Amino acid sequence: IFVMGNLLQRRQTSFNPKLAVKKSWFPRVGTLLEKISEPTIKEYSEKLQKNPFIRPETEGEKAAAQLIKYVNYVGESIPGSMTEVHNMREEMFAIVNTDGLPHIFLTLNPSDTNSPIAQVLAGRDINLDKFFDNLKPGAENMERSTFIAQNPIAAAQFFDTSV
Repeated sequence: IFVMGNLLQRRQTSFNPKLAVKKSWFPRVGTLLEKISEPTIKEYSEKLQKNPFIRPETEGEKAAAQLIKYVNYVGESIPGSMTEVHNMREEMFAIVNTDGLPHIFLTLNPSDTNSPIAQVLAGRDINLDKFFDNLKPGAENMERSTFIAQNPIAAAQFFDTSV
């Protein structure tokens, strides 16, 4: 299920890609784009994949590194994208502007490793009569934690169910 979700997210990102630049940066971005060629982009991206901390060497690579600072990738309605985070932030500011600051902050953090619901959602066959018998530190905690860690979709479903 996790692989399928990843494939769907990649599919969404490749069908509606857009690049956004602030209006004041247009002249800088234009001159940087003139310095970059397609082979330079391919070579520099290969170098970055091998070592993300590599320093640009050629003039084209330096222009590409500068361009990364000015250009933002914009994807509409892609879960987990920076655009979604930006939209949620704008929505929060709009709510604060219309309704004022919230008076109570509440943080919920349900324990998925000690919950039988999370274990069942992860596909584990458990006996509820014996589930809480060995909850002393380290009894089965590592096994439960790895089972949840291997099933991130089940952890997300548990969070949605419990909250």
